[in-house]
Amino acid sequence: MNDLRFAFQSLLRTPGFTLVAIVTLGLGIGANTSMFSILDGYMLRPAPYPDRDRIERIYRATRQDPQGGISPADYLDLKAQRDAYGDIAAYTAADLSLSEPGRAPEMAQGLRVSGNFFPTLGARPLLGRAFRPEEEVFGNHRVLVISHRYWQNRFGGDAQIIGRTVRVDGEPHQIVGVLPADFSDWRHLSWVDVFRPLGLTDKEAHDRNSARIRLVARRSVSRGQAAAFIADFGRRQARDFPAADAETTWRTVAIDDSFLLNGQPVLAMLIGLSGFVVLIACSNLANLLLARTMQRAREFALRSALGASRAQVLRPLVLESLLLAFAGGICAVVVALWTFDWFAAVSPQPGGNGVGVQFGLDWRVLGWMLGACLFTAVTFGVAPAHFVHRLDLSGTLKSGGRGTTGDRGHRRFRNGLIVGQFALAMVLLAGAALFVRGFHEINNRRHGWQSDHLLTGTLVLPATAYPDDARVVDFQRRSLERLEALPGVASASLSYAMPFFGLSEPRRYLIAGREAPQPGHEPSAAINGITPHYFETVGTRLLAGRVFTEADTATSPRVFIINQAMASALFPDASPIGGRIAQAGGKSVEWGEIVGVASDVESVFADRKKGDFQVYQPMAQEPRPFNELALRTSGVPPASLADAVRATVTGLDADLPVRRLQPAATTIAQENYQDGVLASVLSALATLGLGLAALGIYGVVARTVAQRTSEFGIRLALGAQARDILRLVLGSGARLALVGSGLGLIGAFGICRMISAFFPGLQTSSVPVVAAATALLIGIAQLASYLPARHASRISPTEALRTE
Repeated sequence: MNDLRFAFQSLLRTPGFTLVAIVTLGLGIGANTSMFSILDGYMLRPAPYPDRDRIERIYRATRQDPQGGISPADYLDLKAQRDAYGDIAAYTAADLSLSEPGRAPEMAQGLRVSGNFFPTLGARPLLGRAFRPEEEVFGNHRVLVISHRYWQNRFGGDAQIIGRTVRVDGEPHQIVGVLPADFSDWRHLSWVDVFRPLGLTDKEAHDRNSARIRLVARRSVSRGQAAAFIADFGRRQARDFPAADAETTWRTVAIDDSFLLNGQPVLAMLIGLSGFVVLIACSNLANLLLARTMQRAREFALRSALGASRAQVLRPLVLESLLLAFAGGICAVVVALWTFDWFAAVSPQPGGNGVGVQFGLDWRVLGWMLGACLFTAVTFGVAPAHFVHRLDLSGTLKSGGRGTTGDRGHRRFRNGLIVGQFALAMVLLAGAALFVRGFHEINNRRHGWQSDHLLTGTLVLPATAYPDDARVVDFQRRSLERLEALPGVASASLSYAMPFFGLSEPRRYLIAGREAPQPGHEPSAAINGITPHYFETVGTRLLAGRVFTEADTATSPRVFIINQAMASALFPDASPIGGRIAQAGGKSVEWGEIVGVASDVESVFADRKKGDFQVYQPMAQEPRPFNELALRTSGVPPASLADAVRATVTGLDADLPVRRLQPAATTIAQENYQDGVLASVLSALATLGLGLAALGIYGVVARTVAQRTSEFGIRLALGAQARDILRLVLGSGARLALVGSGLGLIGAFGICRMISAFFPGLQTSSVPVVAAATALLIGIAQLASYLPARHASRISPTEALRTE
């Protein structure tokens, strides 16, 4: 207790050092705790389903997507054989239009699920019931189960909600159940408002090309037997349906291991980089404590000379480290709680349903924080203890009253700590700068399209109101005619997808006049169905041939437009105009003529590789209920036309809302929002690491200058000028920063390679950015060294020598 009291009093006598130490530890440990909380919230927290060790996800992996979905036809084939596995449930995203008398329709985030979906997950509704098996059949599917959040927000928590009828996509549906508040794990199902039965139509049941079905299963056999069964089923599908399933691999993943599989490396990188911050804090404190211990060298030598044992000398130092770690841990709690609030504020996706990720201090997070505190206490307590252990009593007692700067080994150790700090700070700074620069570039990239003066939205035509292609095409024609007649609209179009998000549906194609390759090995291209004014609306240039016209209908010959990359690769020695291609894998080969070549387009997604082949076809020749709407404005801001567009669509169909009707630039920013949050986190870590490194070099240089006062006094007395002292101190700091930055560049190169692997579409190689980061780091080091250097240059030789 005497040693503890002495350690406490010793820290109080140096409030500046103590405050710097506590803040340094609080920021370092707090940042690391926050990153662990993200890891825990996203991946480590178990799924909230009973008997979850038997619940698995089933993937149909391809080279492009290791967590690929399954086609409806493949799901029905697997369902027929599920007795060898257990329960297999299906679901697919299907946002819907929900309306009630007297209230405007709204888009709700929905899932279509199989009848056994809730029993497979072990979920029971809070009110009402789950779906019955017969309600999975199309025609019996007009029932709903709603989430607890949607029940509260949309219906005010009405206890009489069961049996209530609402209109979904223009049809009456009955609410039969309300789920408990803890059911929907956003990592698995996202934030879903409304569930309805899968209800596959006959056309959907025979579809093997789309892979929009997701599977979750509860196995009744061992994990090895289940994996073998699914893998064998996938091999049979690839053999029996090579056009759709060739080069695919079916596999199972435990539900707890399936969360954010693509994001796991990114989270690991964040944990590693936050660990760099802790290491910077540790080396910072080790250096400060070592400098402080050297300043107290005479005190320790005198205590030893008076009979104190080494344990009695070292104990106060260890206790000081533990006290600082404890206080730093309390500060870290404050930092972590503030960070949790920040994440809660930024995690909701703009344009979504407003639900965000919640983080908190549970036993995992507190355990991590305790471990981090103990780690830092041991780490930065070793350096001063090592110094005291090697103390030369006689030499120290003969030294000046201001203490000692240590021998050459001690100086090398301290310099090594500073070099390590700047190396780690360089990794953080260069990695963050390159990511932010690449993110800014990709978020503002307009390759093959233009988003200026563009208003976009989504229309989903309900199958009940538009049961056949003729009605879909008729609605598309009438809506475009009315929209293009609005004042301020230059052109309007409908398409399967917008170019800035990429054309995500791949198809395989045959080329007329050439030998057909083996099934499943045909050239693959992403498809987009478009209306005649699509290219002028989105700003994609037509390089050769013609655009589609109103004459390209379902009864006219099929026509295609291909992109420049496909034209160059497949028709290198001749013009592709007039060539003929056909989709592979169908029951019959339907050839179409290539009538145009368009420029390549690239998406704004950082995690997607550049697509090569792209094919466009007239929307009228393969109409779909899902439509991306685009309007190019002239002379008016895009947002000013939103109300007129909604009114126009409502005039055609009162139950049809337009989802996310907003300027294209806003939609792009929302889609890349999470990457923006990641850029902010990396920038915060880099700033924190840079600040801690600067604080460390400032503290060490300041204490070293204080300990070398007599030396500087002698130099000045012997004729040295103030600028010589200034140059001496600044030079030592610059050398350490240069060496640390040089070593950090090696680590920065590795971080850049890692970011490139996680985000293939991101440009992470930029010499100017790295040079600017290096200059900033050295400049900060010089600034941190300048203040104590200026103080050293103003030392009075008389006063300095009088202290001796």
